[in-house]
Amino acid sequence: MFANKKAWFSSSVSLSLRDFWLAEDGIVTGWKTADYIFSDDAEHPDTLRIFQSMEYIWDKVTVFHSIFLSSCGKRQSTKSVSIGHYVLPPVPVQNAMRNVVGRLIWDHDQPSPQSSADQAADNDEEAEFISDGAIIPQSVVQKMNLGIPD
Repeated sequence: MFANKKAWFSSSVSLSLRDFWLAEDGIVTGWKTADYIFSDDAEHPDTLRIFQSMEYIWDKVTVFHSIFLSSCGKRQSTKSVSIGHYVLPPVPVQNAMRNVVGRLIWDHDQPSPQSSADQAADNDEEAEFISDGAIIPQSVVQKMNLGIPD
């Protein structure tokens, strides 16, 4: 699934997801040479260093939430999972997004028997990716398209 793709993993990412990457023929490398940068925690020191780097500031790298890998594993495909839904921005940006769209795809309001990968896949199916990076539920998009006020 990830043949010849290079990824860097924050130490906030579980070893099982890193092992999944390797099992699917992915390569682990440094973040500056990675095709994908994965983190579970935007406040983790190694992820913060990336957010503070010139590469990030100049929009040369993007950090993704590692739940993307769980969703790919569940679907056994990368093509049916929109990676744009899994962009992990710095915490202030996340908070601003939550004020506009509610919860993000990796947010979990309350524990449930459904796994994180299942929840992410369900959220992926129910959300529409907007080009500015926001994730907006289909019901809100439908209201916007129909001109229905909230």
